[in-house]
Amino acid sequence: MKKLSFLILIGLASQGYSQCDSNAIFSNTTTNAVCFTTDGAVRTVYSNSLPDHSTGTFPNPGNPNAISAQQLTKSMCAFPTMATSKTFLDEGTTGGCAFWEFGIATNGLIFDPIAAEFFENPNTGQLNTDWNLNALSSNVNLGLDFNDAHVQPNGKYHYHGFPSTLGTDFGATAGSHSPLIGYAADGYPIYYKYVYDDPNDANSAIVEITSQYQLKSGTRPGDGITAPDGNYDGTYTQDYEFVSGTANSLDECNGRFGVTPEYPNGIYYYVLTEDFPVIPRCLSGNPDMIFTIGPPFAGCGVSNSSSICMTTSINEHISNDEATEIANSISISPNPSSGVIRFKMNQFVASRVEEIKIFNILGQEVLSTSFAEAKEIDISRLAVGNYFLKLKLGNISISKKFIKN
Repeated sequence: MKKLSFLILIGLASQGYSQCDSNAIFSNTTTNAVCFTTDGAVRTVYSNSLPDHSTGTFPNPGNPNAISAQQLTKSMCAFPTMATSKTFLDEGTTGGCAFWEFGIATNGLIFDPIAAEFFENPNTGQLNTDWNLNALSSNVNLGLDFNDAHVQPNGKYHYHGFPSTLGTDFGATAGSHSPLIGYAADGYPIYYKYVYDDPNDANSAIVEITSQYQLKSGTRPGDGITAPDGNYDGTYTQDYEFVSGTANSLDECNGRFGVTPEYPNGIYYYVLTEDFPVIPRCLSGNPDMIFTIGPPFAGCGVSNSSSICMTTSINEHISNDEATEIANSISISPNPSSGVIRFKMNQFVASRVEEIKIFNILGQEVLSTSFAEAKEIDISRLAVGNYFLKLKLGNISISKKFIKN
């Protein structure tokens, strides 16, 4: 009998995507065509990569390429999990993949903020890859249109910043929470800059959130020959630095934990901001290698979702509704708490809990223990604030939110 594989994660929105006909998507070479589908723990996107909105003129003096239809297939975890370390888009992989794309919009176009352009030695032409040109800088001309997008040599139109027409099409306006605009390479959702002031309160005011990046002060350390000199002015991505904010602020990857209209129980999500980096430059979860850029023989652009996306079977007959029921049967009390939190769950679930971890609002692990050691947890030493408790049952991960007061 075939087993049903899935991951339980409280807070994930139910995605009612149907099965996709990739042949129909790819045979359309004139208008935008895209389809999302979820199979087990993997979300797959098929797109012809044609924009569904107006664009600038291509080719143009800064970009000699014309837009053409693609046969794009991307996959990511439908039930994402936080990684032990961040993946920086411009650092690529140890296996030889140069860069990562950040994610994909719901219209099927790629968010790809990294420009493969670097400081060039004026005498020898040698590139210094430690200094990456910022495609959004007014000092850099890569032929971007009014959507902060341009075209790759193969004809793929892609975003380096946030497309103004996409925001209009989605109805992303001040006073209303941003709609879901895409998924990152690690599977976490992407929103625009209008979010809840209190990330854990859907009744709080809508604010325009900004990143925690700022221009460095002073001048670059280079000599202008082997490395750039001059003031830090945003010409290079290395001109910026991240400065930690409050618990409600965005982290280094322009993300945070919180509730959204699609995820009312809370999830980690990314935000595209008006200020640098606009599109995040790192990923907090486990990204699919299909979003890497580089030679296929090195594994670049080849999906590894089957190995990174967590799936399991509780038994052969369980349905998605039963899975949700199991997750909802677990409760934490008291909540809020200033001292100890206790767990309530049925024996079936309790016998399968292996590990408990607590993460703060920034996604940092602050406590880990085995369930056998503790049916309750002392949180008195934690700082006041919002936390996420994750219980591991084999490969199943169940998250619950609680407040330390």
